[in-house]
Amino acid sequence: MTFKSLFFGTLMALGLATLGATAQAQQANQQAQQLEQLVGLLKQHPEVIGDVLNSVERYIEGKEASRNAQAKYESWLYDNDKVQPWYGAADPKLTVLVYTDYDCPYCKRIEPHLQRLVEEFDGVKVINIVVPLRQQQTEGSNVNPSEFAMNVWQHQPEQYPEVAKLLYAKNGLHTAQSIEHVARLTGTRGQLNNPQVARRNLMENYKAFSDFGYRGTPTIVVGSAVIPGFVEYDQLQALVQEMLD
Repeated sequence: MTFKSLFFGTLMALGLATLGATAQAQQANQQAQQLEQLVGLLKQHPEVIGDVLNSVERYIEGKEASRNAQAKYESWLYDNDKVQPWYGAADPKLTVLVYTDYDCPYCKRIEPHLQRLVEEFDGVKVINIVVPLRQQQTEGSNVNPSEFAMNVWQHQPEQYPEVAKLLYAKNGLHTAQSIEHVARLTGTRGQLNNPQVARRNLMENYKAFSDFGYRGTPTIVVGSAVIPGFVEYDQLQALVQEMLD
């Protein structure tokens, strides 16, 4: 194991949240071993102490920024059912937050996994925090796919599941024609205009996304664990099961 991999592995181990009694014991043992190795390496290579200290300070600053963002946006993200599309348990034991984009290929792939989660686990709620990173404007349309979907959620929520399913089903970026097609199929053409409120809500979502330091979609937040990117269902399932135990 290299010094760099050990150092950053130690930081990650120290920063990860406890998942359960077994995981807690394993984590404590791993941390003790890595800390002992790290101290030994620092004694052998004192010339890197300054760089290590700077890295630790940046890590701590990042954690502090994340805590501040959590305090600032918690209600906006977790207690805002009229704005943020969600499905699953109305009174959840565990909430899965997903920063998503209807134009993102990996978001399209992860969505069936999330739907499967709420089918398998009765106590799980999934909240979609929509952040349109791929395209903010759709040529020839008054709305981009995210603005359209947010309009549907606010004004025709009973149609949202089918709208979201069709938006995720399209390969590649949406066009004015593809958005119109979804609206026509779902009886939601009235939501193809007046995106002002949806646009403001999406901007607030993006501010939260940015303040947490996230970089891409999907970003999945399960309890205190953050998954940056696509994962297979068995990994997601195992994490959710661990959180619920």
